[in-house]
Amino acid sequence: MPAAKTLKKTCQIKTSQIFPKLFNKEISSEMDVIEMSRQGVTKGSLISLGVCFGFTPDRLAYMLPVTLRTIQRYKNAQKFNPIISEHIIQLARLMVRGTEVFESRENFLRWFTTPNTALGGKVPSELVNLQTGAQLVMDELIRIDHGVFA
Repeated sequence: MPAAKTLKKTCQIKTSQIFPKLFNKEISSEMDVIEMSRQGVTKGSLISLGVCFGFTPDRLAYMLPVTLRTIQRYKNAQKFNPIISEHIIQLARLMVRGTEVFESRENFLRWFTTPNTALGGKVPSELVNLQTGAQLVMDELIRIDHGVFA
């Protein structure tokens, strides 16, 4: 029962506070991403990120290079390896940026889970399990933010 209470509280985090609250560090450069990735992201941080954006562990596993079974097997304080950690951090950056661009989590999630013409008719959330796909989605968010529509 206490875990559910913690997750509910985590869900109230402002988008601008995602990194300091969930990852204990703000990202100000790509070197910060490298450092955080090498230190590892905990399962607890991943699950809290999922709760904040309404994603179940199986949906998170689909968006990351990790299986649901691996996520389930890890203890909350256990850290993922640097490669998976980097992907989690990049996914979090994408979600934060998307929320900023669309001005709410709800609007971002609607866009993130809907087929997108600029992405070849693909659903953005289905592309992010690979770094190239995540970069394509981030690039599209940047274009939208700058008023450039494909």
